[in-house]
Amino acid sequence: MKWDEFKIKTGKFLALNKDIIASLETKKFSAKANISYWLKKGKLIALKRGIYLLKERYVGEPEKGRYLEYLSNLLLKPSYLSLEYVMEKYALLPEPVNAITCVTTKTTRTIKNELGVFRYYSMTQELFVGYEVKYFFGAPILEAKKEKAIFDFIYLRFLKNSNLNEKII
Repeated sequence: MKWDEFKIKTGKFLALNKDIIASLETKKFSAKANISYWLKKGKLIALKRGIYLLKERYVGEPEKGRYLEYLSNLLLKPSYLSLEYVMEKYALLPEPVNAITCVTTKTTRTIKNELGVFRYYSMTQELFVGYEVKYFFGAPILEAKKEKAIFDFIYLRFLKNSNLNEKII
């Protein structure tokens, strides 16, 4: 498939995965070759293995911050924005944050790509609450409320390895 045809067919997607791209190809092995070629030419951005973004779509987006927030939830599910990132949004930190920070029920990890650094910190299922849903072009963005972001920060930095009870909370 030619790039212009691909761009028209996928222009409405906020992000693409390899299955979407493969479903648009008529030839069985063309998708992988095209992805590789378009990445090399700088037309696609690899967010992580199997998830891509049209570079033009991101560059032309006036709300890049909201786009990154949406992508942070997409890169690792389940997750919600929290910790330093949300605290900076509410002007609770004096210095800028150099990564988008999220909480997940999966293992702690960092994902780096062309758009930035996305840090995910592990939280138990019982504490995976206190977030609200916001929307970006109809797609949900999960974000901790201000109080929950502060709790997550204190819990993960100071209380995670101690015996936690209702009185401490």
